[in-house]
Amino acid sequence: MMRRWTFAQRVGAGVSACMLAGLLLLVTLLSVVHGLLTHTETTHVALRQALLAGCVGLAGVGALGFVLHHALAPLHARHEHSEQRLRLLMEAVTDYALCFLDPNGRVTAWNAGAERLTGWAEMDVTGGTLEPLHPEDAVAAGVHQAHLERAAREGRLLSEGWRVRRDGSRFWAETLLTALWDSRGHLRGFAEVTRDITERRRMERAQALFAEAGRVLQPLSGAREVGEALTRLCVPEVADACILFLPSADGQVRPQAVACADAQAASRMWEPLLRSPHGDEVGPHHVVCTGRVELLPEVDAERLPQALESTAHGELLRVLGVTSSLTVPLAVGPRVLGALCLLSTGARRYGQVDRAFMEELAARAALALDNARLLAETQGALELIGVAAHDLGNPLSSLQLRLRRLRMLDVTAHEPRMRDGLLGAESEARRMGRLLHNLLDLSRLSAGHMTLDREDMDLAALVREVAERHAEQATAAGCALTVRIHEDDTSGQWDRLRLDRVVTNLLSNALKFGHGQPIDLSVHGDATHVRVTVKDAGLGIAPGDQQRLFRRFERVHGEGHHHPGTGLGLYIAHQLVETHGGSILLRSRIGEGAEFTIELPRTLQGRSCLPLQVSA
Repeated sequence: MMRRWTFAQRVGAGVSACMLAGLLLLVTLLSVVHGLLTHTETTHVALRQALLAGCVGLAGVGALGFVLHHALAPLHARHEHSEQRLRLLMEAVTDYALCFLDPNGRVTAWNAGAERLTGWAEMDVTGGTLEPLHPEDAVAAGVHQAHLERAAREGRLLSEGWRVRRDGSRFWAETLLTALWDSRGHLRGFAEVTRDITERRRMERAQALFAEAGRVLQPLSGAREVGEALTRLCVPEVADACILFLPSADGQVRPQAVACADAQAASRMWEPLLRSPHGDEVGPHHVVCTGRVELLPEVDAERLPQALESTAHGELLRVLGVTSSLTVPLAVGPRVLGALCLLSTGARRYGQVDRAFMEELAARAALALDNARLLAETQGALELIGVAAHDLGNPLSSLQLRLRRLRMLDVTAHEPRMRDGLLGAESEARRMGRLLHNLLDLSRLSAGHMTLDREDMDLAALVREVAERHAEQATAAGCALTVRIHEDDTSGQWDRLRLDRVVTNLLSNALKFGHGQPIDLSVHGDATHVRVTVKDAGLGIAPGDQQRLFRRFERVHGEGHHHPGTGLGLYIAHQLVETHGGSILLRSRIGEGAEFTIELPRTLQGRSCLPLQVSA
């Protein structure tokens, strides 16, 4: 099989053949000239030799032309085909800006996609650099030249940044700059591919902003805190100035929180902000009243629309030199809680994508505002409950003392019905007292105001005292109450009043559900902890109900059994034990009763003030 020659080999062979033919022609001509000079009689022979030499020369020249034609024609055809394919490729790619640069960074080729993306025609940029496509600050910093040098050094460079269109608008671009080298390692130029990723970046920023909004807004507990966090979140990420408007008690829509990137502009904006708008004028007041978005993509501060003339919102736009504005309602269902106004004073222009994005952010902010309102109302209600429970405690204590005195009079010995009635009244008064104490503790726990008053005390003595206080109640319930104190040291530093409440709640719970069955209280300690166990032989608690039993307002009843209660006793006991740094453990089976064990460290470590508890 004949080996295919390369272009250089074919051209070299043709040139060698032509040189050989030329050498033969030269030798022949020299011999003819020599014969003419020495032998005149050989003229006829010389002519024939000259003719032969000329034919040989013509043949050599023809061979040279043939070889060069057949060698260069395919190369020319391939070159034209390659240029045509490159041109077709550049014209077909319209979603990307594709251009070629020489080693000095000057444009040598510019495709239709580049013209569509930037607005610059090929004739406008060919021969020049790409600096007009970069912002002025980037040009001043020499960013484009630095990118060329880095691409030449590393082979390729992928970068992102702002680019400027011919009309002055900006877009966020992703650019791949590749250095082009020849076979000898010489830099021939650069190929640059650019695409507009403004929407992708906007979506990424939106996701990041949503995540940040969820992190920042949810823990806040007041409308002012939510408003300040929301406006700070939007500036300068999506606006140059942001204002949150909320309706006041008099029906006017007033600014609640303001954030501005320019401190000087912030000082100028307060005068129009404090003006009271009319009910039907365009602006945040109208957005709150109607619940509809107001979008102004293009604003000329010198020539405002007629609807904004002589209005507070129009004056605000004029004072700040706003170029685009967007006002969205903060709504929860049909209720509009306020309006969020975004103002742009630079190149940013708001569109439908920004509208959809801000409506979603406003919905989340509205939920945060509504949650803050509900939390404030809940805290107010809990404070009211705490005040009421505290105020009712004194007359209730006085009532309990009076009932006990009446029951101890001799007249009750001859009147069984009166004695039983007084016993029942005293029992209900004690239950009401426990309820009031639980409500008072609940309000303090929910508000984060629970403070422990620690003192040196003996836990065994406290358990005996609580058992003695409930002895009559246990007798009335038919429960044999037993207290077992181990010969251990049961002293420690605790809040006596709070632990009294814990043991009381556990014992009352045992008397309620262990009716007619014995109840055991035991106290024992070790080197670091003291444990109190309250065990009854009552109904028992199913395993699936044992965890939720310590939650707020949770009540567990056996089948066919209904007991009065609020579901606060065990919750309060659990919270108070944890406040002391301890734990409470429950062991129980249906029909086998329940055993509650409190474990308390002898010395309380850390803070003595309970933080806000948010239990389900």
